[in-house]
Amino acid sequence: MFHVKLFIMITIEKCNICGSKNFKSFLELKDYFLSEEKFYITECKDCGFKFTNPYPDENHISSYYKSEKYVSHSNTKKGIFFKLYHLVKKNAINSKKRLIESYVQKGRILDYGCGTGDFLSAFISEHWDCYGIEPDDNTRLYASEKHKLPINKPNDLTIFEDCFFDVISMWHVLEHIPDLNTKLRQLRTLLKPNGIIVIAVPNSDSYDARYYGNYWAAFDVPRHLHHFNHTSLTALLEKNEFEILSRKPMHFDSFYVSILSEKYKKSFLSFFKGIAIGLFSNFMASQKNLNYSSIIYIIRKKP
Repeated sequence: MFHVKLFIMITIEKCNICGSKNFKSFLELKDYFLSEEKFYITECKDCGFKFTNPYPDENHISSYYKSEKYVSHSNTKKGIFFKLYHLVKKNAINSKKRLIESYVQKGRILDYGCGTGDFLSAFISEHWDCYGIEPDDNTRLYASEKHKLPINKPNDLTIFEDCFFDVISMWHVLEHIPDLNTKLRQLRTLLKPNGIIVIAVPNSDSYDARYYGNYWAAFDVPRHLHHFNHTSLTALLEKNEFEILSRKPMHFDSFYVSILSEKYKKSFLSFFKGIAIGLFSNFMASQKNLNYSSIIYIIRKKP
């Protein structure tokens, strides 16, 4: 049972992308995943960027991740939903590995927000030196022991030399990071001149996002601090001197998010309704604008 705690809320007063202080209210919603607390999403009037505002301070936001149901921090396989999740996860890891190796065949890889370390474990070979960053203490210890990998805290990035990594991956991590510009500049410094960063984020312009509104599971307040679409993420990357090489859909995410959203709505036959909406969302994205539920961006430093 989640217990509400009293703590400091951080209020964003300046847009992370354009620097504007001209905001408007976008959405009022609950943390349907865990606490049932009410949160708000604000939209910048000048550039359209959306973000959770206010949000819990860094000393307390970790309490909103403390659940066996938080899949990136847990290997639970209780129930059909999580069994199917882990089955799809294995295939997704292989697909992600093939994508990365189509750009870089070997070298040093850093998975920022590595969770239980399963993605990194696919790269343990003579061709790759693997490193992880994970803020949650218990998850970091579990990943390090299970896979025998060096898993560090976010503040430990300073131990690495400049231009150290060939690949940096962030699978549904960027939306969790408070200071976007500082972190992207830091990662840019660690990346080799010909290296790549792979970023996957939910897309607030997808059909399933518009269909579910404040029940859309990928808003995931307050854990998700930022709510990207293609326009806002492109602007953020350009601001920090990155260029986009390509973008790819994450087809499974529309099903996962839609099933969760139906659960939050307490829908009858939520699993089957979620599958139907996820399928239709992928179809709509394939027809127009590539607005899939989640999108992978492959980026590099601007020359």
